[in-house]
Amino acid sequence: MASVLLVADDLTGGNAAAAGFASAGLRSVTASAAERSDVIPEMVSRFDVVVANTDSRHADPDVARQLARAVVRAGWPARLVCNRIDTTLRGNVGATTEALLREVGELTGSRVVALCAPAYPAAGRHTIGGHQLLGGRRLEETEVARDARTPMRTSDVVEIVHQQAPLTARKVDMAVVTGPRVDLVAAVRTALDDGAELLVADATTEEHLDRIAEAAVAAAEGRDVVWVTVDPGPASLAMARALGLDRTAHGAPLLVVSGSATELTRRQLRRLAAERGAQPHRVPTLEGSAVPDADATTKLLDELLTAAGQGDVVVLATVVEDADVRRIEPGDADRIPRELARAVRRNLETHAVDGLFTTGGDVTAAVLAELGSHGLEISGEVVPLAVAGSVVGGPWDGLQVVTKGGLIGDAGTTVACVDHLRRTVELNRRHVASAESRTPY
Repeated sequence: MASVLLVADDLTGGNAAAAGFASAGLRSVTASAAERSDVIPEMVSRFDVVVANTDSRHADPDVARQLARAVVRAGWPARLVCNRIDTTLRGNVGATTEALLREVGELTGSRVVALCAPAYPAAGRHTIGGHQLLGGRRLEETEVARDARTPMRTSDVVEIVHQQAPLTARKVDMAVVTGPRVDLVAAVRTALDDGAELLVADATTEEHLDRIAEAAVAAAEGRDVVWVTVDPGPASLAMARALGLDRTAHGAPLLVVSGSATELTRRQLRRLAAERGAQPHRVPTLEGSAVPDADATTKLLDELLTAAGQGDVVVLATVVEDADVRRIEPGDADRIPRELARAVRRNLETHAVDGLFTTGGDVTAAVLAELGSHGLEISGEVVPLAVAGSVVGGPWDGLQVVTKGGLIGDAGTTVACVDHLRRTVELNRRHVASAESRTPY
């Protein structure tokens, strides 16, 4: 499951929120969920943070509610659900907040409370006295008061929420936020005891947001309380830190898929095992055939990826030892890469991998086709004829890949390719990917 699921009402705002999480080292993706949310389940197993854009800022409130609830259902379970709102509180803030409270409550069976800390200090958005300020001025005193679709007549955060959702609200003023931690935790506990469904907190700095989030987590200890966040992004990141989600974010293994039967490939796999500890696992085949058993291969790869951790390399190969080389019937030549690719795709739908290395031209083509790729964006050669790049198009758009033929390189080439793939993954970890449904409308 994803660590964090954000429901965003706007594309650019959702991208900005994802960038904040990516900068903190969490793998983040933005996904379009305006028309349908079926892309979300495909993303939650591959990323720490999924930001789903519903494009509902100016939609009818009931439509915004429905879209928000649909995203939460599609992305569930998640360890933290966030309502990413506009920094100037335009749009369906109350409707979507209420939707998240209700949906998460139904899914967890727990009491759900929204922490609304809409400050975005780095962008000059502050919350003081429960009022949202833009450049030091209340919203109704700025140009957003004349917004063509959502003119802001007030800066009172609770009043803005109450325009669409009569939630029981309590405020945490700046004096409490900046005071002793014990008093801040006590204030949050008191609000919870008073039946608060919404907690609106003042903040002018990132430190204030961290203090609020940490106090919220501490105040909920021993209580059946689940927090959701309502903010433009920084408070959600602060809550993720307070919950320890940034520490649990981790990389996924690399996957090596070998469909080559050459003697050179076998030597390369032995070198990879000796120097990187990546033991190759032979693909199960149909009885009396060289054709992979897709179901058995899927099961084997599922077990390997489940057991693998960050930094591991999972190796699946049609041929590992000399004795594995078999005579291939003419009709089986196309089936071998196709069945192997099916097993790979099935597993990538439920397991995250940081990168994919394929050896064997037919297998490479079959895997890319199975993943719905439109092709590869080439970044360069690792060694002559061993190419590095990333998947273009489809649900795995942006996945880092290195490919080569079975007769390419020397005994150390596969090690070099896997090492290059790992370095590239680390460099791209803070890159925010985007995704859209692979199912045509």
